[in-house]
Amino acid sequence: MADSMTSPHVYPEGCVFNSLDDIAGKKITIMGLGLNGGGEACVRFFLKHGAFVTVTDMKTAEQLSPTLNKLNADCSIDKSRLTYILGQHRIEDFENADCVIKNPGVKYEGNKYLAVAKAIETDISIFLHFTKAPIIAVTGSKGKSSTVSAIHYGLQKAGFTSFLGGNITVSPLTFLEQTNEISPVVLELSSWQLRDLRGRKALKPKIAIITKTVPDHQNFYGSMKAYIADKRLIYADQTKTDYTILDADADGYLTECDQPKEN
Repeated sequence: MADSMTSPHVYPEGCVFNSLDDIAGKKITIMGLGLNGGGEACVRFFLKHGAFVTVTDMKTAEQLSPTLNKLNADCSIDKSRLTYILGQHRIEDFENADCVIKNPGVKYEGNKYLAVAKAIETDISIFLHFTKAPIIAVTGSKGKSSTVSAIHYGLQKAGFTSFLGGNITVSPLTFLEQTNEISPVVLELSSWQLRDLRGRKALKPKIAIITKTVPDHQNFYGSMKAYIADKRLIYADQTKTDYTILDADADGYLTECDQPKEN
């Protein structure tokens, strides 16, 4: 069913974990190991904090071998708390988990596995809940990666200890515990990553940037309206002291985003 015909899922406000210490002993299911580093970073993060981790992926061990080889070769990982379920998903791994860490490319709506999860988080939602760093968040259809890279480079040249992560294939969980109130974090956020933040009140960037926006991922969304609605989440919880920067090109789609803040 086209996304334009269904209401997007709204997640509960806050985070299932009250603190990083609260992760210890919890059963975590990571939905999607993948090859781009996000799933691997989640495995490392949750094992480090004492969780029992089940990794489930529809891809086979052979297909995931580059990531599996890196994890298996790392002697610092306590593999006694790590289980792989590959080539399939099992409903019990979602039902029995204290929290499911969702892959942003998987749609919640209509997914029977996510429907039975007690709680769902993402690496982005966990990071935003626990970091105290000022956030510069960037989304759009074109130019996201070059924009975040340029901002990060400029911040470092200006003397800031800044961090870069998100959709640019670096999970922010890899540097969460290095951040503080004066270490700016530049996040590239896809529409899917933003979608997984709906309702959480977790993303409050000091600066939100939307680059050129054109039709994209329409097989996922079914309409440009639904796609734009997820992009607009980047500034949904900003305050009067925050800033939003929009692409000035008259591309016909930013009219959906021409009033970034009510106040």
